[in-house]
Amino acid sequence: MHPFARSIAALAAVLGLAAAAAAVAAAPGITPTEILVGQDIDLTGTIAVRMKPLVAAADAYLERVNAAGGVHGRRIRVIRTDSANKPDRTKANVKALVEKENVFAMWGISGTGNVGAALPYLEERQVPLVGSTSGADPFYTKRHPMLVNLKAGYGDEIRRMAQHLKDSYLSRVGVIYLDNGFGREANKSAEVAVKERGLELVAVTKFKEDGSDIAQAVEAMVKASPQAVMLLTLSGPAPKLVEAYLRTGSRTQFFALSIVASDALHKAIGDKSRGIIVTQIVPFPWDRGVPIVKDYQELMQAKGVKDFSPSGMEGYILAKGLVEGLRAAGKDLSRDRLIQAFEKMHASDFGGYRISFSPSDHNGSNFVEITMIGREGKLVR
Repeated sequence: MHPFARSIAALAAVLGLAAAAAAVAAAPGITPTEILVGQDIDLTGTIAVRMKPLVAAADAYLERVNAAGGVHGRRIRVIRTDSANKPDRTKANVKALVEKENVFAMWGISGTGNVGAALPYLEERQVPLVGSTSGADPFYTKRHPMLVNLKAGYGDEIRRMAQHLKDSYLSRVGVIYLDNGFGREANKSAEVAVKERGLELVAVTKFKEDGSDIAQAVEAMVKASPQAVMLLTLSGPAPKLVEAYLRTGSRTQFFALSIVASDALHKAIGDKSRGIIVTQIVPFPWDRGVPIVKDYQELMQAKGVKDFSPSGMEGYILAKGLVEGLRAAGKDLSRDRLIQAFEKMHASDFGGYRISFSPSDHNGSNFVEITMIGREGKLVR
């Protein structure tokens, strides 16, 4: 090769490397050795009890990935803030994470109102939100360009619940819901699901987040004598709600969403929780015949954790979903490429838990199953 040609080739190679380095540098939160991710979650507040095992499992998974070299040579570092289930705090926290901490993406925000507060800002700034703990219909019935859902929504859970009621010949149904963003959206889904299945909605009552009017909500429901009651509540108020109902001397079949955290409910009220039916949006955490469950168990056992839970399983799936998305996006990582990578995941198998997206559908799963709290708080199917 002519010396001049060799010089041109060498210069082109250098410029190519420089362009690649500039592209990486242009992606916020990305360095040659690190991917910076933000998470605003309830470390305190009404649903903190459910977040603790979720965070523990998610962190354990990410630690293992990092110990093995990370994703395309980059370790994942999470900056975590506490929302205390207050949407205004989430709005401020997310803004600080994006603009001051310069995170690449947000991940696993907890709380319906919190996700709702963060999403308009994230979409304006074109920052992905990979997974959340909320399953509210507004995040599922409409595609949000920057939001990727890694689990079934509350609407999926409520429809499964209503179908089980019909199959069990429990036709007189009541709904008690928490009067916040989550509860109001869940109640809308419940009223539609009950009507579509020809069930009779005998009463709908609500209670405040501080629980000060739980007794009144329960008393109004008891007067309607429902055969079954949907408890559309978060994990924090759930024990008080059940205890208040039982104190009246009335009995009914309780149905609750996965977010009540059945393990925490049993710890709070013991055998009073027995018989409550709970929908689940993750594989049964004790079924080692499912590869993803076996891996979750072994991961937690290595950390000295022996108490498995649906919340822990959800945290594992949140972390695995984030990692798989980053891997699929490739080494030349950008926010656009991350979203596109998820949109190209068609029927991906996470080990017995299937995830599927498309450019028009950002809801990765509709998996829901029915469980019941049994003896000593153990879930049964």
